[in-house]
Amino acid sequence: MARQLGSTAAELEALDRAGPADPFDPALRAALVFAERMTRDAHGVTDEIFGNLAKHYSEAEIVELTSVIGLANYWNRFTTALRIDLSGTDEPYDP
Repeated sequence: MARQLGSTAAELEALDRAGPADPFDPALRAALVFAERMTRDAHGVTDEIFGNLAKHYSEAEIVELTSVIGLANYWNRFTTALRIDLSGTDEPYDP
């Protein structure tokens, strides 16, 4: 889906790593780190992660970003639990 929305191969490969060749600007990298931590363990959003996010986004933007991440996580859990296939194929659901 990311490819269909315009993400490049370099961006997809860089999602799990930051470094000198990071194709994401610091604001987007901060949002990606926040989203990953919130998704894996919301209690693990450290002051450092939140502070870095706040360097780049207003309070209202952080609330909106958090809402979008939360809704995406909800939708993923909802569809997975109900075995709803969103791939657009006729293949049977097989997690």
